[in-house]
Amino acid sequence: MYNDLSGYAVSVTRDEVREAWNETVEAILSHDASAADRIARILVLDPDFALAHAVNGLMLLSLARADLVPAAVVCMDEAWRAQSNRGINTREGLFLQALEQWILDAPRKSATILERVLTEYPCDILAIKLAHMLRFALGDQAQMLAILQRVVPAFGRHHPYSGYAQGCLAFALEERHLYTEAEHAGRLAVDLAPRDVWGRHAVAHVLEMTGRADEGMAWLSDRGKWSHANNFSLHLTWHHALFKLEAGQFAEATALYDESMAGNCSDDYRDIASCASLLARLEYEGIDVGNRWDAIADRAERRAFDGRLVFADVHYVLALLGAGRVKSADELARRVVDDSFANSSDERRVAARCGGTVACGLLSFQDGDYIAAAKWLSSARSTMTDIGGSNAQRDLFEQVYIESLLRSGDEEQAATLLTHRLAARMGKNRFAVSRLNRLQQTSVRLGALAALTAASTKSTLH
Repeated sequence: MYNDLSGYAVSVTRDEVREAWNETVEAILSHDASAADRIARILVLDPDFALAHAVNGLMLLSLARADLVPAAVVCMDEAWRAQSNRGINTREGLFLQALEQWILDAPRKSATILERVLTEYPCDILAIKLAHMLRFALGDQAQMLAILQRVVPAFGRHHPYSGYAQGCLAFALEERHLYTEAEHAGRLAVDLAPRDVWGRHAVAHVLEMTGRADEGMAWLSDRGKWSHANNFSLHLTWHHALFKLEAGQFAEATALYDESMAGNCSDDYRDIASCASLLARLEYEGIDVGNRWDAIADRAERRAFDGRLVFADVHYVLALLGAGRVKSADELARRVVDDSFANSSDERRVAARCGGTVACGLLSFQDGDYIAAAKWLSSARSTMTDIGGSNAQRDLFEQVYIESLLRSGDEEQAATLLTHRLAARMGKNRFAVSRLNRLQQTSVRLGALAALTAASTKSTLH
């Protein structure tokens, strides 16, 4: 038995496998495109390495695809077979239990088991990363941050995984609106681990949510800094495009979509969500995106029956509606609503209550019934984190809500939300400023907002 880079025992019998495992862990942490191949190579080198089988299964489940669940079951079976052949330590056994619970459709229990690992082994970076990923998908921002605040101090600055731990902490802080602390942790993460695209991504979130578009474009300008990444690079491009939108550079944002997103979009729900979200935002700015929706809707239609993640489902509805496939979107929305009452997992039911409401709002918006859209989306706002995803990703549905209010004539409520939005982003948000300007020009009832909007416009419009 050998120790990994954190000094924790791993049940391998050859130094060659230990070295390969250390490289694989770093590939997973850095979202390297080689990670899946590296796990496969380890399992060829050592078929009785139970931990590698378990991690392989957990990674498969993170893709939220129904057709990969049987493969994850095989990983679990192989892990238990390997355990009986060689034996494993208690820490590794918890990874197997976490995989089993997720297969049983209990992802919250899976996360809790992984967090139990950290009680005795606070620097188990894989347990940290996988639990972080699960809490993120569950929309459990409070627990995501609490765990990281507890374990990250155990990493000294010179620990080999310190940068990656800081990257997870940075994102958890950002999602709780602790932007100063998040930016510090994210920049430290990238300094300590230059390949940490998650830490880089956390800083991009901070810059997005604090209205610093120019800094955001500079931060993401060197694509070579994440050239090693898997399809997460598409998501970073999405962030870059959001900064372009914020700067009013609509042609540049569209070019980023055409050159770096459309051709690289896979059936991964994160790719579909990023592409659909950007196209929707462009349309809300009056940009004709033409037939760009069709390819994204094709992918969404192939994944529409997965039923694994509500965050994915609502973005599939968005993509289908964008391409005018109302019937398919309506059918998917009905399945999500049904899941809020069905005998599914607790997590699915809770998420579906909010996600089904959002989907109904999107359908009403597409149908031009903006009063109904505003009602649906308003009722979802207080529980929006239940569908998972980030604040920046879910912000799309807040934009649809505001657009619904504007188009339905509820100018006072729209103005209130836009003013709050502008204040939350340090007075710098082109979406809010442009719409407040529009309201001033068309409604004498909003004259009281003139001074605020004029001051904001002076510093934010380009």
